[in-house]
Amino acid sequence: MQLGRGSVTRHYWFAEGGRRSAAIVRIAIATSVLMVLARLRTLSTVEIPGPASLYHPVGVWLAFGDRVPPPDVVAALWLVAWASTLAMLVGLCSRIAAAASVGSALALVSLSYASQPTWSHPYNVVFLAQLAFLGARGGDTLSIDAWLRRCRGVPPVDVARGYQWSLRLVQLAVAMMFASAAFDKLAAGHFTLRWALSDNLRHQLLVRFDLCGVPRTAVASWLVDDVWRYRIAALANLVSQAAPIFACVFVERPRVRAACGAAFVVETIALGLVVGLWNLHWLPLAAVFVDWDRGRSALRAPCQRPRLAVRAFITAFVTLDLATSLVPRLDTELGLYPFSSFPMFSSIRAAEPYGEHLPYAAPGVRYEVIADRPLDARQQRWFDYQHRTMYTVRDPDDLHARMLALMRAASARYPESGIHEIRAELVIFETPAYPASARFAPHAIATIAEIGDDGAFATRLGQPATRVDTYFRDDRASPVGPDDDPCYVVVDGWLAQTRR
Repeated sequence: MQLGRGSVTRHYWFAEGGRRSAAIVRIAIATSVLMVLARLRTLSTVEIPGPASLYHPVGVWLAFGDRVPPPDVVAALWLVAWASTLAMLVGLCSRIAAAASVGSALALVSLSYASQPTWSHPYNVVFLAQLAFLGARGGDTLSIDAWLRRCRGVPPVDVARGYQWSLRLVQLAVAMMFASAAFDKLAAGHFTLRWALSDNLRHQLLVRFDLCGVPRTAVASWLVDDVWRYRIAALANLVSQAAPIFACVFVERPRVRAACGAAFVVETIALGLVVGLWNLHWLPLAAVFVDWDRGRSALRAPCQRPRLAVRAFITAFVTLDLATSLVPRLDTELGLYPFSSFPMFSSIRAAEPYGEHLPYAAPGVRYEVIADRPLDARQQRWFDYQHRTMYTVRDPDDLHARMLALMRAASARYPESGIHEIRAELVIFETPAYPASARFAPHAIATIAEIGDDGAFATRLGQPATRVDTYFRDDRASPVGPDDDPCYVVVDGWLAQTRR
């Protein structure tokens, strides 16, 4: 992308107007970041930076190697993040505040995933938008900076063709989140509608809720009971996720852009209503789809060659955002959080042929906790949901570290329970084919690992199996033969090997 060449490209990124819109988008991004900080601060399941034994840097922390940042550094980051984001919100030293905010807040969020096997995606889009806004002239109006200029008798600032490149870069960053999700869903079905026109969404909702004992939302319970409900909902999901990217094409059509922004809002709320993922901190970002300058006069100036630094920044951001969004596994290979793909339930959880109603099975993990006081449903759900990927760990040393971290976290979280031992069990969950009731039946397959409060740890993973009891696939609860492409090898009731 040669942004310095070609009048079409230059007119796209460096069009006239956008001064008021840049100020409103500044306020919107700062609001989203403040909501993220508040959520991260009160989220009791997140330890920052987490156990040192599990620490692996992501994002900005890659520059510091494997050294865990000390508590004083983390405390300073919190202070800078709150102060700079508030300054960005009100427009005080706007550009400096925006840079300090994204640096400190992104460092904290990246640190929250530095002890996790992978990152989830509730915060990425906020910081992608904030990164895209770096260097933007968001404080030229609706800001304390502008008020101070008026008090000094300095004329207001309105830079010719100096605002739209930031707005369009933020709009691309926000729209690409859902566009990437829609792309992955279509790609999973070889660019057909198999993701939507199968029993996939029914099974996705079972995995989301029933597999970990999480109560379903009312909408999810309503959808899974009728084939046309969940298939139409899946089609609507594809449409609403694909729609926002068209705002990046029809930049001169305010009504089209507003409609794309409405689709962004609808999809954000639908994720909460259907799958219980309430990311309300995304909603302020919809401001970037609105033309807040419509009807206002703008400076008219020839489209001169933009500065090299701006052209380089746009080129780098667009390239990295598109690459990590669309190239499989590139985001995890690079570890450059928040640049990421957004799969969002993109795998097809249905058996072939997709046009038929067939039973479905999925692997998971359940925890047996031996304690002085039996766990209630809420406590059991914390184990089963927050640590639901333990069955995917294949390295015994990593498994030991994660089980030890789990024991310490559980003992600190529920001291009144008197936890003595935690046992992780591999479970295959099966549901009968539609129109049978959509319910998962758990089938315990093997013990993955167990750990005691004295640190005693046991597992068979990584040990040579002198004999094999049974083989299992991950799509059925009944044993299979060694020639049937098994995923799990079980010896004496213990998981001895995983082959995927």
